[in-house]
Amino acid sequence: MNVFSNIFQRNELSDNYFISLDIGSEVVKVLILRTDKKKEKVFIIGVGQERQKQSNMKGGNINDVASVVLACKKAIDSAVVMAKIRPTKVIIGMDGEFIKTMTVKVNYIRNDPRVKIDTKEIKDIVYRAKLDSFAKIKKRISKEEKDNSDIEISSIVIADICIDGYRVMSPVGFRGNEIELEIFNSILSGKNLEIIKNIAKKLSLEIIDVISEPYAVVMSMGIKEIIKFNAILIDIGGKTTNITIISEGNVRKVKTFDIGGRTFTKSLANEFNLEFSEAEKLKIDHSSKKIKKEFSDKIKKVFDRDLGIMFTGIELSLGEFLNSGLLPSQILFYGGASQLLNISEVTSELFSKKRLPFLSKMKLSFINIGDIASVIDRTGSASSFQYINSVSLASFALDTAAEEDLLNKMLRKIIKNRS
Repeated sequence: MNVFSNIFQRNELSDNYFISLDIGSEVVKVLILRTDKKKEKVFIIGVGQERQKQSNMKGGNINDVASVVLACKKAIDSAVVMAKIRPTKVIIGMDGEFIKTMTVKVNYIRNDPRVKIDTKEIKDIVYRAKLDSFAKIKKRISKEEKDNSDIEISSIVIADICIDGYRVMSPVGFRGNEIELEIFNSILSGKNLEIIKNIAKKLSLEIIDVISEPYAVVMSMGIKEIIKFNAILIDIGGKTTNITIISEGNVRKVKTFDIGGRTFTKSLANEFNLEFSEAEKLKIDHSSKKIKKEFSDKIKKVFDRDLGIMFTGIELSLGEFLNSGLLPSQILFYGGASQLLNISEVTSELFSKKRLPFLSKMKLSFINIGDIASVIDRTGSASSFQYINSVSLASFALDTAAEEDLLNKMLRKIIKNRS
């Protein structure tokens, strides 16, 4: 399934333990995970985080590898102290500009539709699927970016299988003429792949997957018809806001701009002559409705100015996506700064002006930790909105631990052993 497992020695620690590593532009977040295949759950048993230096990340990319490694190590150490165990297998999440996803369909006409499909034929089909998928990705990227010379598939998953138009869980034992595969691919540049390998090596970690975080969020929500899912994801973090267009389950477009929770904190600090830490606490208390109404109204006026700037950026970003057609009507907010009290109000007001064409009536909602049903927090420390990306990554540990799908096991082996 991925390109990474062959670069590290297998460790003797139980296969039930993993690390979720969210390398954010402002904060590195780490979860220590224990999987329970019988219960089909992932349990969070350790949590750690470490703030990044301003120079560590630039535009969603890793700018200072050594400093990022140090931040990751500190966050991992904190989580290990809580969990009392140090796994060596890691699932890494990165911004949607660092690693992208793309879905392709591949079709095969069998030589003799009367013969039952066996594992030998499946192995051949899966190998061809990997090659055809990569070729289609390169062709699509050439049209969009005019350069496909430096791309790699970091992981590949078969999301849907049909035989003569009928969906099946596994094609083994079936007869039929045409096999159609729907394949999710995670892709990144060769340069970024080497950076990730280097970071993992310095941390003595075995990479299981590197995943685009918007893709992880969507997949972790347990949406049954993922190939029909359309939405706008708006992740308001501490330093940046990321806007992602999901079309038919694919991360189609990503836009990042430098306005996040810190912008609101700085405005409060300037308005009320506060230290940054004092302003941060005031912001959180206001969002938690712990401030008296008279003072809360003053804070709201400060926030409204920044929200106006933020949503002008969102509107302009969405306007850049219009060449792809009408915008999805479902808008999902998440991220640590998404809980600013009047964010829904401002969003509704902005988008109700109908300057942007949506497919149908707009629906606003927030992604909560509870929407990721397969992950249970045993620590009580990963329940806030800022851990949505981390918990989404955690949900992938269960699929990795199970490895019951024949086709995806074959894909994992093929990509792992690629030249």
